[in-house]
Amino acid sequence: MWIMTPVGFFSIVQKPGDGLQRQVTVRARVKADLLALQALALPEMGPINAHEGSDYAYRATAPQDAVARALASLVMDIAYDNFKNEVTRTQGHARARAYGEVWHALFELQTTPPAPAAHSTAAPSHLRHASALPQADAYGGLVLDDQQRLLLREPAGHFGGYVWTFAKGRPNPGEAPAQTALREVAEETGVQAVVVGHLPYVYGGSTSTTAYAVMRDSGQHGAWDSETSAIVWVSLDEAQQRISQTTLPMGRQRDLQVLADLRRWLQDHPGMGGLTALSEGTRA
Repeated sequence: MWIMTPVGFFSIVQKPGDGLQRQVTVRARVKADLLALQALALPEMGPINAHEGSDYAYRATAPQDAVARALASLVMDIAYDNFKNEVTRTQGHARARAYGEVWHALFELQTTPPAPAAHSTAAPSHLRHASALPQADAYGGLVLDDQQRLLLREPAGHFGGYVWTFAKGRPNPGEAPAQTALREVAEETGVQAVVVGHLPYVYGGSTSTTAYAVMRDSGQHGAWDSETSAIVWVSLDEAQQRISQTTLPMGRQRDLQVLADLRRWLQDHPGMGGLTALSEGTRA
């Protein structure tokens, strides 16, 4: 099993021969994690051995029942309401960011719709025809012009480590998801857009989740707000290069995934090549 705790990350397995001695092998990538576990909850742990070049550089054995008691002790000591904040406090920002990336990867288990049946090459009907954005904390817009160039914005001061990203934000009271996405695009880029569809997924971030509408440029442009330094229309290939400049790993990974899903959406919606609006009610 994999165990993430405020004192370290561990892989606990039963290697050949462990079962005869009723023990397990506790592995870690950082020696300090094993030392912390030993000091805090597992004094029965044996010597820590280095296995450089393997997937876990450090490991030790311990009685299986002692490991069970150690894990129970860690559970009984929980007095925090946010795990990542506790990791930041005990092990620093770098470890919290690493755990956050794992969280983001596993978040897709919750948000990715089931794949189509193996014998079918068509996208599920609810992905091809759904008209409502998935429920999320925030909503954004993926705006394309008549040359199928994508709109990106440069956040002022590269806020949050984002160099180039998409317009997005949280809804105002009583605001529908599509209205939020259109408003955020207008405020952060000055572009008046029209909704033509949406990606069927919800994307996790460090503080919120986001769903994205696919939009077309209406041709009406104005000023953007102080949260944006610049906007740019680029090909999907150039968008990938610009998004890759983001220094926040979680944000960079999420935006690249959004871009990859947009490519697939365009392939799955050949009738949307002209980006026809869904309805007059989806205008900003």
